[in-house]
Amino acid sequence: MDPALLAALLDRLTAYVKPSTHSASAEDVTFIEACLEEAMALVDQRCGAAKATVPVAALERAYIEAGSELYNRRAAPNGISQFSAADGSAIRIARDPMVAAEPILRPFLPLGFA
Repeated sequence: MDPALLAALLDRLTAYVKPSTHSASAEDVTFIEACLEEAMALVDQRCGAAKATVPVAALERAYIEAGSELYNRRAAPNGISQFSAADGSAIRIARDPMVAAEPILRPFLPLGFA
């Protein structure tokens, strides 16, 4: 991938997981880079040969969503978030980092048959 596009994706993911009210430390940036790299591998693997049929905007959004899921796992030991819902109940984090990316990709990928 073009380094400029990769840098732009990294900036978008950083802004998505670290709102402007929280600055990203060097450790955060390194972790966000790793999450983006893994997210790109997961999304590309899911798309397979059909990746060429996925619009760039949808592909990039899928990278961001999967990267966000991977990033937020760090704050969710055993899949339970460290914060709770308004009613006091715990919030479970998805175990599959592709849970948010799948619906974005689905319209552009062929159906699978067993």
